[in-house]
Amino acid sequence: MRRFLIAAACAALLVATAWLLDRFAREQFTAHLRDQAALALALAAQGETPYRWHFDSPDSIIAGRVFDAADFRFENGELVVRSGAAPFDVGLPLTRPIDLALFPQLHIATSADGPASLRVVVYDSMQAQEKVLDSAAAGPGVGAGDIDLAAPNWRAAGLATDAPRVAAVLRLRIVAPPHTTVRLLSAALLRSARAQRLDLARVPQVLEPPVAAPTDRTAVYRLPLGEAPQKVDIAAIGQMYTTPARQPLILLPQRARVEQQIALRNAVYAALPSAILLPEGALDATFLEAREQAGVAAVPRGQQATRWIVFALYASVLVWMRLRPPRALRPRAAVEAGLALIGPLWLILVDGFDGKPDLPQLLLIVAILLYAVSLSIPRDWCWNGSRRAWVRALAIPLAAACIGVLTHDWSEALRPIGSAHVLRYLAWALLQQYLICAVCTERWYQAGGNRFFAAYLGALGFALLHTPNAALMLATLAGGLCWCTLYLRERALLPLAVSHAASALLLLALLPRSILASAEVSARFFQ
Repeated sequence: MRRFLIAAACAALLVATAWLLDRFAREQFTAHLRDQAALALALAAQGETPYRWHFDSPDSIIAGRVFDAADFRFENGELVVRSGAAPFDVGLPLTRPIDLALFPQLHIATSADGPASLRVVVYDSMQAQEKVLDSAAAGPGVGAGDIDLAAPNWRAAGLATDAPRVAAVLRLRIVAPPHTTVRLLSAALLRSARAQRLDLARVPQVLEPPVAAPTDRTAVYRLPLGEAPQKVDIAAIGQMYTTPARQPLILLPQRARVEQQIALRNAVYAALPSAILLPEGALDATFLEAREQAGVAAVPRGQQATRWIVFALYASVLVWMRLRPPRALRPRAAVEAGLALIGPLWLILVDGFDGKPDLPQLLLIVAILLYAVSLSIPRDWCWNGSRRAWVRALAIPLAAACIGVLTHDWSEALRPIGSAHVLRYLAWALLQQYLICAVCTERWYQAGGNRFFAAYLGALGFALLHTPNAALMLATLAGGLCWCTLYLRERALLPLAVSHAASALLLLALLPRSILASAEVSARFFQ
């Protein structure tokens, strides 16, 4: 009876944890929507634009490179390009389609040491044919200028075409003689002069489309949960906003899973690229935050200073704990596990890590790696394991394959996964298994002496590192329990890394996007 009660308590703990992780992921998505919507509302109230690019680093352009250039570099906050025999392209990063009727002016600051001309290249969608707009020729010493994207002289495949209304892809194409040096300083899409400024003093009123709001209220249109009525209501809202005078405000229902909310968000942006989506669970908080922001788009200096302070404090604690660790084994093990986990959790949960670390994030990652590696001196685990370890570890991807096959939509193709992706992910899985199992789970076991709770805490940390991807958090909780348990039995990393990589890649290839939207975490998951 006692064993049954313990097993039931453990099962209840796991169910409660899975539910809480899903709720946590929803709250994270709500906070993201709130912040994005508040900024968009504040900018609409100020007549400002959210589309500004400063060419000061590889992250400021697509793929971090200039296509078909002889050479390029980032220097003193500028992108300096030396032209080759062909025109070169600079891609501007977009997180969503842009309504060019609302933002019809491209303001660009550039210069060249010889004759050059600028062309604007737009794709209406990722599968569409490119449309090209020729601007006036630029000579040496040219500075800032505006380009009218509503101009009639657009071409597609050499033939005249209508000006695009939506930009899913936006590029700058420079035509210049070979060895011409061109400098790109900044670019921005400016809001239409016809666009009405949003009055944030008005009280928002939630309505069902196509009901119009009273003149003293701001209309916020609610979307239903069903897919078919959603399409009807999105179309009805689109018919109400046929001019760039106003941006439609749409309330996103949040009673669905995060993956379904993201799919609906993307559907709204595809049909209404100028829409501002507001979270159903934080409507008033969104408007309150928008009023406080008053159009401030940049990261406050104080916030950047706080990040440096956090890094300095964290690094100092890591150094101190390696030089003066607690003498008692259990407190020392708990502190070491916590410190190894706090740094990655800060990156994912607080600092919005997007896969492209800036200097504070890069230094934090280096500090985490050095600390984690130092904890394995002397090493208390092995690389390879017994045959039993491999058999048990490979049973997990077999189960993942069964789940993927049962849930896969066979009318759709598998997600492509190349050999380079497999090798990269195997190395990444090995690093994760080392941190979660060899560092954290090992020390949770030393601290408490209980295999289940050590494996549970290791799996919980593993799941939190995949915030806010709800499906991935639940999958890593389940997989983490298996891998942490196997580690405590075998102390072997390679079988776990192979099992982890195989399971993840199988699920990524097979699970439909309605279940697993992507394998991204932190800020990248929202893109």
